[in-house]
Amino acid sequence: MSVMEHWELAVTPLSPVHLGTGRDYTPTEYVIEGGTLHEFDALAALQALPEAERRRLDAILAGRPDDRMLRSVQAFFHDNRRRLIAVSRHQVRVNATVEAFYQERVGQVAQHEATGRAVQNRLEIERTAWSAATGSAILPGSGMKGAIRTALLDQVNEGRPIPDDWKRDRQGNRRLQESLFEGSFERDPLRMLRISDAAVVRPGRFATDVRFALNRKKRPVLRGGQQLQSRAEQQGLYQLLECLPPFADRAFRGSLSIQDIAGVESPNWPARVFTFSEIAAACNRFYRAHFEREMALMKNMGYVDRDWERRLETLFASPVGKALDANRAFLLRVGRHSGAESVTLNGVRHIKILKGKGDAPDFMDEAKTLWLAGDERQTQQGLLPFGWMLVESFRDPGELADWPPQLRADDMQSWRERIASHRQKLAAELETERQREIERTRAEQEAERKERERAQRLASMSEDERQIDALLSTLAQEQAAGTLAPSSQVASARVDLLRTALDWGSEELRRQAADAIQQTVRALPWSKKSRAERQNDLARLRQPKDG
Repeated sequence: MSVMEHWELAVTPLSPVHLGTGRDYTPTEYVIEGGTLHEFDALAALQALPEAERRRLDAILAGRPDDRMLRSVQAFFHDNRRRLIAVSRHQVRVNATVEAFYQERVGQVAQHEATGRAVQNRLEIERTAWSAATGSAILPGSGMKGAIRTALLDQVNEGRPIPDDWKRDRQGNRRLQESLFEGSFERDPLRMLRISDAAVVRPGRFATDVRFALNRKKRPVLRGGQQLQSRAEQQGLYQLLECLPPFADRAFRGSLSIQDIAGVESPNWPARVFTFSEIAAACNRFYRAHFEREMALMKNMGYVDRDWERRLETLFASPVGKALDANRAFLLRVGRHSGAESVTLNGVRHIKILKGKGDAPDFMDEAKTLWLAGDERQTQQGLLPFGWMLVESFRDPGELADWPPQLRADDMQSWRERIASHRQKLAAELETERQREIERTRAEQEAERKERERAQRLASMSEDERQIDALLSTLAQEQAAGTLAPSSQVASARVDLLRTALDWGSEELRRQAADAIQQTVRALPWSKKSRAERQNDLARLRQPKDG
């Protein structure tokens, strides 16, 4: 009878870790402001835009679907970033250099080729693995299991080279693994190993960040006394990757289970099963050696971030480092830019090295360049390797070694609270703007309704009635504008009406004209010089006209 042995895992990224998903943050789905990338949903974005901006976006999208349109859409969303930040669904930390890089390039052409063709800025940011349920970053168990598999295969292989005929065989890798693990899938000892996805323990206190991935030479190559750049450096190539941040202490929790088949004999079961101690020892043997070689190389080239290096030294000298030495914890390397050496076996390594155009590639036991994480695109210093993680095992949290207090990760709770407060403030401001827009629209609609009614009323009026209405309309306009004065239009228009109405035969219209004129007098009295004459004329206007 087989039983399952179970361990909890506490996982700490020691350097930036990016586990690709094939999904990018595109500059038409995010904006950056205030050290934060805000990702938004297209539907929520449309709902957040006022009608005028939606019409503007429709006009952009109605154009020719080319690079110019793409830049216009990028610029449009950047212009509307306040609205989009308020409805964003996910946030990522961004350093000042990456933010400046974005601000300088969003909606712009990067450069022009010799032919005059515009080259687009690459502002896509590759997203690391995340949980669809929570939106938080995860460490897929499959990636960790693959890294463990490499270490175990290397241990069993013991540095032996791959047979020459297997190098040319497309199935050579599979044949090698089956040879080392003594059988096909059914006999594979890692069938007995299960590793769960590792999830963020405290999502409110954790945040991913964005780094440049930069290609750098492993060793100096001189020509004419000058150090040559790698081809990627010469071409200005870079990648923008969302990463798990270094030293996010025990930020992830997962589990590891091993099915113990001692005493069970079957041709469909593995001939052996690796114990946890064997797994930890194999990983430390394989990855620690790679880690130390890479650190030495980076220090020799002056690449390494010295502060990060000191933090590592502190960790390895602490009780956590002692647990690592005792194989209660182990190193792993996972994800993008882990380096060809970390995913291939010693003695078997056969890395393809591309040369110049038209030249046949070389095959070597190590790559000539490495990809490093940096905060600036052109930097040669302050760089970090990708993919290193510390995995600690425990059955009770009290078993974990004391973590050095000086290496505690920055608490992202205050950052998240600041972002939430900023988004709430923006949402409140936008709601106020929305209400103003609603009131403005209502006022416009009411004004249009009144204008329609007035137009209908005017259409049914006589010429005399229109003159009365015109005086009252002018009075209302000048009162609203604050321009009512002895020299204003009302002053002259009422005198004209008074003189004209004295000749009208309709007593009703004469009375209406007198009432309208009197209304203007209450707002703008007659001048002293003309008061007696005008009041006398107004009194005559109210009297029946002699036949």
